[in-house]
Amino acid sequence: MSTRTRILCMLAIGGGLLGLASLTQAAVARDHAPTCPSFSSSNFHHSTRINNRYFPLTAGDLYTYNGNVKRQPVTETVYVTYNTPMIDGVRTVEVRDRVYESGVLTEDTLDWYAQDDSGNVWYFGEFTTQLPDGTHTGSWTAGIDGAQPGYIMEGAPRVGDVYCQENAPGIAEDAAQVLSLTASRSVPYGTFTGNALQTKDYSLIEPHSEHKFYAPGIGLLEAIALNGGSEDVQLYTIQHNQ
Repeated sequence: MSTRTRILCMLAIGGGLLGLASLTQAAVARDHAPTCPSFSSSNFHHSTRINNRYFPLTAGDLYTYNGNVKRQPVTETVYVTYNTPMIDGVRTVEVRDRVYESGVLTEDTLDWYAQDDSGNVWYFGEFTTQLPDGTHTGSWTAGIDGAQPGYIMEGAPRVGDVYCQENAPGIAEDAAQVLSLTASRSVPYGTFTGNALQTKDYSLIEPHSEHKFYAPGIGLLEAIALNGGSEDVQLYTIQHNQ
C-alpha cells in the first residue's frame, strides 16, 4: 500500500467487509482497468530528486496525519529518510511510515520511491511490519518474484487517467484514477481552493477504495475510505529537515 494512506486500507480489510463490498470493488476494477507503466531503469538520471508537484519528497521532512478509523483515533507519521537504497537498478528515496492506533504503534513500514526523467514518481515497494506479532504481510520489492514498480503520482496527471500504483501479483495490486485537478479541501494543515488533485484509489485484489486529495507543493492532504464507514485521515503538520 502506498505511504500516508495505509491506515484506511489496513483497517478496512481487517474489519471484515461484507461479500457485497468485494463484488462491488471487483466491478470497479473491471470498469476502470489500469494501465501499468512500462519501466526502464535507464529513464532515471536524477531519481532521488523528487520534486513532483503533487508528491514532493525532501529528506528530513516529517508529515503527521491524524484521524479516526473504525471509531479509533489514529496517527500516521511519515518521515523522509536520508537513505537511498538501490532497487531494481534505480537509486530510491526511503520513507518510514508508522501507524499508531489509540497511541500504540501497530505498523512500521519502509517505502521506496524514485522520480523518472519525465517527472513521474514511481513506487518501488515496501517492507512492512505489523505489530505486535512482527509479521511482514504485504511486503514486496520491485524486481523480485515478478514484482514491477508503478506510478504513485504522474508527472502530468489528467482527469480520467487510470494507472497501476503497485504491480506485485497476488500481494499488492493497487491502482488510481484521476478525478479532478481543481478540487478544494480544508484540513488542519490549511485550506486549498480550486487547486487540489483528487484521485480514487482502489485494489484489484482486496475490497477497499478511497478518495485522496493532494495539494501542489505539499503532497497528500486527506484520505477518505469509501467502504461506508467514517474513516478520514487528514494532514496536521509538516516539520522540515528533521
